[in-house]
Amino acid sequence: MTAHTVKRTLSLFLAFLFLGTMIISALPSDAFTPPPLPGDEEEIAPPPPPVFGDSGEEELPKQPQPEIKPKPVPKPETKPAPKPQPKPKPKPKPKAEPKEPSYTVDQLFKMGMNTYKGENGAAQSYAEALKWWGRAAAKGHAVAQYNLGIMHKNGEGTPKDYKKARDYFLQSARNKYASGAEQLGHLYYGDFLGKPDYGEAYRWYEQAAQNNRAFAQFRLGLMHYKGQGRPKDALKAFYWFDESAKNGFIDAMVNLGVLYEKGEGAVFSREKAFQWYSKAAEKGSPLGMAYLGEVYYQGRGVPKDEKKGIRLLEQAAAKNLAYAQRLLYKIDNIKYMKYRNVK
Repeated sequence: MTAHTVKRTLSLFLAFLFLGTMIISALPSDAFTPPPLPGDEEEIAPPPPPVFGDSGEEELPKQPQPEIKPKPVPKPETKPAPKPQPKPKPKPKPKAEPKEPSYTVDQLFKMGMNTYKGENGAAQSYAEALKWWGRAAAKGHAVAQYNLGIMHKNGEGTPKDYKKARDYFLQSARNKYASGAEQLGHLYYGDFLGKPDYGEAYRWYEQAAQNNRAFAQFRLGLMHYKGQGRPKDALKAFYWFDESAKNGFIDAMVNLGVLYEKGEGAVFSREKAFQWYSKAAEKGSPLGMAYLGEVYYQGRGVPKDEKKGIRLLEQAAAKNLAYAQRLLYKIDNIKYMKYRNVK
């Protein structure tokens, strides 16, 4: 087939297609309604328009709705009613313990003293004393705090506990009780809390000494004389021994006599030394008796009187004073042979 023939055939096909289209468009549209599909043979009514209530428009008849049978509602299972339980009996209220009467701090302290000593109808009991004094101490009673410290220090009604004793003495001292401060001085001066702490000991002894505690004053004099925790100072030692002796501490009287006789911290005076030795001996001091006996035996500042001297030394030796026993053995090693091994 030539190209001319193809071209001619294509022109004829397009001409026929154009004429067919014109003829179809001139025919009425009813002729081309498609046939219904299978199952659509019956005409389906369009849905009714919406109803707006009392709008004045005529209400269209409602389309019949298929009858829907209600499903049977299952009856709830009926459980038997629970049997009424008997009401629990109310628990009896515990009997209220009788309230302990409120005591004043002084009453608490007094009850502690009664039970400590077993006085005024109270049975002697360290445990009860600890209880009553403990309550008084908690309310700031300085003497009760001091007493608790003593009980812990001595192990009365409780194991010995020097740290607890210190704590109670500290409370007492802070409440301005001089004996509490003095006891703190003892604990720190000795080895109760470990190694001696002379600084702390001096601090608390000084507080007690300012309240005329004679032993604290004596210990301060000794610390100055020996240089314990501070440089040696005979003048300060003499001052504190003198204060202590004025407050009746016998050993301070003896030490004043020694300082007067040596001229340390005081003007040398055998007369005053004799006076202080005599006062101490009169108050029963074995050391005062021994020193006074030496003075008489040697005639130091007084007329020599060996018999009186030996008598005073024997009195001191009878009180187990090793110093007097050694002196007697030196004087007569046959008469006083029993003291030969005294150190």
